[in-house]
Amino acid sequence: MLFTQVAMFTYVTFHLGAPPYNLSTAALGWLFVVYLIGAAVTPIAGRWIDVNGHRAGLGLGMGIGAVGALVALIPAVPAVVAGLALVATGVFISQATASSYIGAVTAQDRGLAVGLYAFFYYVGGSLGAALPGLFWESGGWPASVAMVVVVQVVTISIAMMFWKSRPEGLHYDYV
Repeated sequence: MLFTQVAMFTYVTFHLGAPPYNLSTAALGWLFVVYLIGAAVTPIAGRWIDVNGHRAGLGLGMGIGAVGALVALIPAVPAVVAGLALVATGVFISQATASSYIGAVTAQDRGLAVGLYAFFYYVGGSLGAALPGLFWESGGWPASVAMVVVVQVVTISIAMMFWKSRPEGLHYDYV
């Protein structure tokens, strides 16, 4: 999750800072304002996850993020910004889903489970800063975006295979 956000927001600056866009450093900094959209959506997504389940929530978040990554391939700054807004929104939804899933399925040693989640969340973020560089070198922005989409597809595939559809003992307030 953090992997995709870090990857997209790190490498989009190289993409939009180069020709034909040549955006200034200040303009590139303004791209991060779209994080606010993801933050605003998170409480709504939390209620949606309560009703529809964690697997559906992760699928929704990763799906929105993948669509956003693909939209960011359109060679127009407004499209790239819209794509980044979708990526940020998808990451916020996915992170809310994953962190709440840990609490729902962990009966004991929750502190350890949350700690491991946080550890791997930030390891993923670190990899998101470095690994796309290999793809950037070989194929630029399209290759970096393709790698992000593959990571999203793999993530949702793993969750669909291993996450319980409705953790036992979890009661939804909104159903």
